[in-house]
Amino acid sequence: MVDMRKRMIKVFILAAVFAVVLAACNQAAAPADGGAATTDAPAAAAAETPAAPAAGSDGHDPRAYQPVPAGDWRTPYPEPVHITAVSTQGVNWHFADGDDMHNNPWTRLYADELNVHVMFDWLAVDDYDTRLNMTIASDTLPDVFFIPIAMARTFHQLQAAGTLQDLTHAFDNYASDRLRNFRTIDPDTFEVYSIDGRLYGIPRLYYGQIDQPWHMWIRKDWYEEAGSPEIRTVADFEALAHHFMETQGAGYGLSVDNELFWLFRSASMFGAYIGDVHNNQYFWRPDATGRLRPGIAFPEFMTALEYWQRWFEEGIISRDFVTMDDNRAHEDVVNGIVGIQPWWQWWGWMNGPTIVGLQNNDAYFIPFNFPTVSGDTPARGQIFFPNRDVLVAHRDFENPGAWLKTLSLVDHMIFSPDANLTPEELGYYMHDGREHGMGPVFKIIDPHADMLQYQHVQHAMQTGDTSQLFTTGMQFKYSDSRAWLEHQTPGGLGAYLQMGFPGSAYARSQYLFDNGWVVQNSLWGMLPEEFDQAGSTGDIILEEVMQIIMGIQPVSHFETILAQWYAQGGQIKEDAVNLHFSAR
Repeated sequence: MVDMRKRMIKVFILAAVFAVVLAACNQAAAPADGGAATTDAPAAAAAETPAAPAAGSDGHDPRAYQPVPAGDWRTPYPEPVHITAVSTQGVNWHFADGDDMHNNPWTRLYADELNVHVMFDWLAVDDYDTRLNMTIASDTLPDVFFIPIAMARTFHQLQAAGTLQDLTHAFDNYASDRLRNFRTIDPDTFEVYSIDGRLYGIPRLYYGQIDQPWHMWIRKDWYEEAGSPEIRTVADFEALAHHFMETQGAGYGLSVDNELFWLFRSASMFGAYIGDVHNNQYFWRPDATGRLRPGIAFPEFMTALEYWQRWFEEGIISRDFVTMDDNRAHEDVVNGIVGIQPWWQWWGWMNGPTIVGLQNNDAYFIPFNFPTVSGDTPARGQIFFPNRDVLVAHRDFENPGAWLKTLSLVDHMIFSPDANLTPEELGYYMHDGREHGMGPVFKIIDPHADMLQYQHVQHAMQTGDTSQLFTTGMQFKYSDSRAWLEHQTPGGLGAYLQMGFPGSAYARSQYLFDNGWVVQNSLWGMLPEEFDQAGSTGDIILEEVMQIIMGIQPVSHFETILAQWYAQGGQIKEDAVNLHFSAR
């Protein structure tokens, strides 16, 4: 029922990556007199050599330490400063004729405004993690780089080896007020990358927790034909699912994938918060005694199992769900086989254009907050640790202040309402994918970005006043929403459903936040190192839950499965989470 070969491949890949990281840390910790790496960086990873940037006056070394000039972060250096970096590069990144990663609107901006010149040692299309590991192992790290969440353990390994620079002074003294304020907005995430009170990594942050809650997406034309009933209780949902099956020819009621990712996200209807079990990323919260436990260990999960087993018997869950990967499940959505789907806030980009093309302009799905058994309140939105990357600097980098200036400049240009960019300037820096030219390691995301975007787009949609759309994202979301609303342009459906009308996904999420109807994962940071000893525990849960749903095993069987989960690594995980996060 579960593709074990795929899972074993993932295990082997992770093991290989971990071995490379361990070798890298040994290289980084080698003494200066005998630790020179003998392994060269792979030739395939090298970027095309850029033209030499400005060198400055005679005898000036742009790589050597320069005092940060007096004044605020906008004050340029009197002499050029060179920064080396590495970057991802997506296959869909586009540059104007003659431009590339080394020479584009953003690199020219750094040079023109701050006299800081950026050079990329290499660019990776799909294998940044692998190339970064090779660079660590060959001791050829650039001045600045980022560590993805998939390599989270590498951050601590490099810090322990003395490879990472202490950024506390640079961040506190050379970052803009806006960037320093992000630490006030989310101190817990900054604390994840602080060791003994010193900041060794700057979280890249995220566009806002408003994008995290999932919703119950319901097909609009079918819903309206059913009389647009209120969906407050689980019973209301069940009645609508059966109505779609009886009157619209739906083959089943609720779209479910065979890794149970979507179904587990809907467990909040029963007060159960499960997490991404298919990736062994559980949702942790305190029980009545204060001990942190995974969602699968709470009695509410047993309640969810009882409902899901009955839904399978009644046909609300497809009889074929065990063979339905996410691609097949999405196909059933757009082909009119099912009318209700749990999904992220970006459903309109995922399935919107396809379904209106295949069905009709009213066949798209609209979001609702998940109901609950009692119907007193909607189900709580689940909030996971949102940071994906951490920005770091090599210990030998002599001008971290220059880097903090570029980070402040990018934030000012993209997120600050004080930038006052004209539409032409916004287009020059942001249209046609040009925003990628900055490189991920030069951008910290405003953690209020999407909430502000939603508020400003809603204001413009309601009033017609577009003067407050001060970012490209706001302008795009507004114009796309208008394009769908006025011309049914399929490409505009994503923005419209996300934030373009009062019942949009972000409006539903904001409603949860305004009322405090959210629950946050207690594991706020990187997975504890002890998890490596526990192995893959997710398969135990997934396979047995499938059998319970299909009625092969009774719901009470899950008590035995939970005991096995604890015995086969779950106890190690629970103990580690309580050791590292119980005081949070």
